[in-house]
Amino acid sequence: MARSRILLGACVLCVAFPRVTIAQQPDVDPVSVGAVADKLGAKPMPNAPRELELGHSATTTLAEPQKIAPYGIKGMHEGARVTITCVGPSRVRVEVDEMEPVAQRATVTLHVSTDGSLSPVADRPPPPRPPII
Repeated sequence: MARSRILLGACVLCVAFPRVTIAQQPDVDPVSVGAVADKLGAKPMPNAPRELELGHSATTTLAEPQKIAPYGIKGMHEGARVTITCVGPSRVRVEVDEMEPVAQRATVTLHVSTDGSLSPVADRPPPPRPPII
């Protein structure tokens, strides 16, 4: 009797939920960690992935601070931690933080073009304000 209830319950679930929906991820080409890190003047950690897929990140170390300055991150020193995260199709978010000589942090979102060049992405504009009545 109990077994027939379990089977009946399983059949009801199969009819009620014929297929489970899974969140779809866009078809995004992975971003090369080595290429992005090289352009930013960073050195990937030994266990860092070679490519980043959407939502994944890699940690690197800043080796040449002068290379990252044109992208809007200034004042960082050699040895700062650089985290590169793939946040969208051909977009990476770069977060740089260091503890010495002074604790500081900077973040920028970059577009990775098909030829591998990087360019800063404009921040999203604030939402429109409701009209004053």
